[in-house]
Amino acid sequence: MRPRLFISTSVAAGFLATLALPGQALAETSVPSPTPVTTDDTPTADATGPATVGDAPAAPDGQGPVTLTKRVSGLPWAAASPFDYTNDRANFRVSAWSSGDDATVTSLTARFYPLNAPTGAAPVLTVTDFAYTDAHVWRATAPVVLPAFGAYRVALDVRDDHGYDVTLPAGGTVEYQQVVHFSSYTQTVPSNFDFDHRTVTVQGALTLTDPGTGQVSPFPGATVSVYNNTSGSSPKATTAADGTFTTSLDAGGAIQTFGEYEPVREDSWTHTHAYAYLPQPDLPASEPTRIRLTSPSDVDVPAGAATVTGVVERKAGDVWLPAPRTFFDLSGPQTGSEWISSGFTDDRGAFAIPISQAGAYQVRDEATDFLQQSPVESVRVHIPQHGAQFTGLSISQDATGQGRIAGRLTLGQAGAPPAGTTVRVQYSADGKTWRDAATTTVGRQGLGKDEFLCGVRQGGNANGYWRVSFLGNRDWLPVTGKAVHLLRTPTRITGGRPSTTHASHNQKLSFSGNLQQSAAGTWHAYGHATVRLWFQPSGSKTWHLMSTATTDTRGQYSLSAKDTNSGTWYVAYQSPDTHHLNSTSVHTRVGVK
Repeated sequence: MRPRLFISTSVAAGFLATLALPGQALAETSVPSPTPVTTDDTPTADATGPATVGDAPAAPDGQGPVTLTKRVSGLPWAAASPFDYTNDRANFRVSAWSSGDDATVTSLTARFYPLNAPTGAAPVLTVTDFAYTDAHVWRATAPVVLPAFGAYRVALDVRDDHGYDVTLPAGGTVEYQQVVHFSSYTQTVPSNFDFDHRTVTVQGALTLTDPGTGQVSPFPGATVSVYNNTSGSSPKATTAADGTFTTSLDAGGAIQTFGEYEPVREDSWTHTHAYAYLPQPDLPASEPTRIRLTSPSDVDVPAGAATVTGVVERKAGDVWLPAPRTFFDLSGPQTGSEWISSGFTDDRGAFAIPISQAGAYQVRDEATDFLQQSPVESVRVHIPQHGAQFTGLSISQDATGQGRIAGRLTLGQAGAPPAGTTVRVQYSADGKTWRDAATTTVGRQGLGKDEFLCGVRQGGNANGYWRVSFLGNRDWLPVTGKAVHLLRTPTRITGGRPSTTHASHNQKLSFSGNLQQSAAGTWHAYGHATVRLWFQPSGSKTWHLMSTATTDTRGQYSLSAKDTNSGTWYVAYQSPDTHHLNSTSVHTRVGVK
């Protein structure tokens, strides 16, 4: 038989990508999409085929047949496709190629053998009547009817108009099967489909269709699996003598089930798959919900962790009832402030959430098809924990004896402490026994939110040990900064009084005395140090440097200056390093006539 249409090899390859595997019957009227077969799907020879020559050269025109077990360039080739059970008949197709682009397949023959047939056995069916469709595909003009259900080896003979004649003893394997259908499939939900009434009943029936005779009969003893679009069980049911089945399951929400018959291993060659789908889900009624906390909404925990407890409740009519096995969510510091699912309530609707980090939290339940999302409940948890620290701490003393303590107090990830947080400044003479010397507020006016600054003096200066301490609060444990020892040597000036307090204009005034420094509580001469004489005229606010001198080895000094106006005089030592404290003599007023 000559084809009425020739299509190139490239077009044929595209079509082959759509060829079907064995037909699988769907519920009602549909069939699932099969696995595509490509041009590389070459069937394997089985033990019932005769000895073959795999790489036989191309035979001259008019000679043959040549027996092949794999494709050889320049010779025809063919491959059987699995049966297509459209219209419940075993429709058979063969993909066939000629010896070249300028050649045309002129005839096909298919011979069917049971897989267990002995070598040399006669075929149980021979098909020679094919119609060309397109893209190298030939269709048997009549459905195939085989003597028994099961798997068959197909041997193929293909001839083209160049005279090539090829025999393929293993042209493919096909499965001759009874076609399984869901003749009916329904699901039934309660009339009051809600949280308390969710049992769904699924019922249906399976039939068998003989593709040879078209006879339809019940399918007893088959296992049907029922799946649904929500989490939960997937029950199985066994069909009765009349092919019917019934099973049930608890819906997790809007429910849409589908049934499947999948042949067991011993039936996989004799029965098709079958599927049943429902067009749309059944929707339950949703109930309002709320969170009722059973632990305090503001709680102090001395150490460790807290547990927030509560109950998720749902409103059924006018009554609030527990909502068991319901999702609940948490948001707060330990979740990065994101809403994170924390688990399910128990059978009484209760939940318990361990909290390991202080802060403000929110709890809610998740919306489901049965339950609406609850309003948010807030919880404040206070757990004193590590994380408070002093940074940028500076403790120093200037030459006047004034101490300066500055730094920052941060509270872990919270950053700056709450407004009004105080830091205690503590003093110790020996570095062992401490007492509070001052208190300063973090973030006071003019400072950053985490900054503090304090001036201190103990007696006449800031000599001694200093540290800062945060006593902690509901959320943070106390922390104490490192102690710093401040020490500058005290100095003093003796003498320093003018030679007269009643002077004439331009009279020379003389000042003398000693500069001393303290060591272990005893005063000693401070030699080779610079002292200065300062004068402030009456009615002025400006001090003027009048004279400078260096003490001798005994710490003695001598200064002089002319007195031109009435005013105040004094002698001063100003430390040029960080080891001594400044000192001044008494201030003396001198009147000028």
